[in-house]
Amino acid sequence: MLRKRAGMLLDWLSLRINLTEIVSLLTNLGLLYANLDTRKPLREALAEAFRQPLPSYSRWPRVLGLISLVLLLWQVFSGGLLSFYYIPSPESAHESVRTILRDVHFGWFISEMHAWGASLLLAVLIIRLIRFYFQRVYRSPRELIWVFAVLLLIACVHADMTGRLLPWTSTGYWSSVRTLETLESIPVYGSALRFLLATEEIGDFVLIRSYALHAAVLPMVMLSLVFLHFSALRRVGLTEVPREESCDGSVAYRRHLANIGIVLALVFGVLMTAAILWPFPFEGRADPFVTPVGVMPPWYLLAPFGFLELVGHGWGRVFGGTILLCGVVVLIFVPLVDGLILRPLRREIIWASGALAVLTWLVLTIYGAQVA
Repeated sequence: MLRKRAGMLLDWLSLRINLTEIVSLLTNLGLLYANLDTRKPLREALAEAFRQPLPSYSRWPRVLGLISLVLLLWQVFSGGLLSFYYIPSPESAHESVRTILRDVHFGWFISEMHAWGASLLLAVLIIRLIRFYFQRVYRSPRELIWVFAVLLLIACVHADMTGRLLPWTSTGYWSSVRTLETLESIPVYGSALRFLLATEEIGDFVLIRSYALHAAVLPMVMLSLVFLHFSALRRVGLTEVPREESCDGSVAYRRHLANIGIVLALVFGVLMTAAILWPFPFEGRADPFVTPVGVMPPWYLLAPFGFLELVGHGWGRVFGGTILLCGVVVLIFVPLVDGLILRPLRREIIWASGALAVLTWLVLTIYGAQVA
């Protein structure tokens, strides 16, 4: 009886609202892998889509995309909750964060899960990009899937960088200083970043603009890139997994819902465990005239920081910044590089070049942590 009434309600709404078009947004965010005909009522469109055999989107290694989406949505949601109490000014930012951690019910818990979620999201996106490279997912017709994945990682990096300054703690402040010193060495990009922040020192303007970028601009950019990424994925299809068999759409969707539940349990289990067992210390208010010992850039910028320290200052730093800029450009246009240079090479050489790049990044990260 309840199912019949729900069906009648859907039919009633479908005559007045294009529910199919609304639900189709889920397919463009990776929560539902199905092609819906938006011209038809929702129940008819779903029945038609589920009559087609579907592969599983939530199995390894494709589940990395689902995990990154869940983490991104959590960051947007938890950041929105924190924004109700945060005041973006050097005079009030630190005290407002203290209020969240000390006086707001479960405020410390949401804040810790938000902080850990940022690092976990970046780690998942990096692992996913490495997987794309070694499995050559970027090859035709999936070039844009790679480009959107790289741009999403870059946007998430900037979201994390701007978020680190917001608590206005001593470590957050000076870590942001180290970050700006590193990024300003990159030609064009460094100048654009300085123009965007419109200041020579970290103060009122930088904090307010960092908050605007972190809370409004970058979330819209990231969600737009996710939309474009999964729209391209729906157009060209999922990557093939050895010995995979497609099953009936309704069965695949039930399994997909079950797998989403498992992913949610695992992701939030990891976040809650990290938030409780390894909380980030809340330090004193930032002092622009006192530099704490051992402050370093975020973990994902330790490799560029170490590389720039290795090449030295002056012209060496200009050269190092140019190399970093070229590296980012090459990373974005890997599909083009593969088509022009790598395709004639053997698969072993491509794997070796990728392994060498990952190893170099790890070595420079360790070096950067030691010299910071």
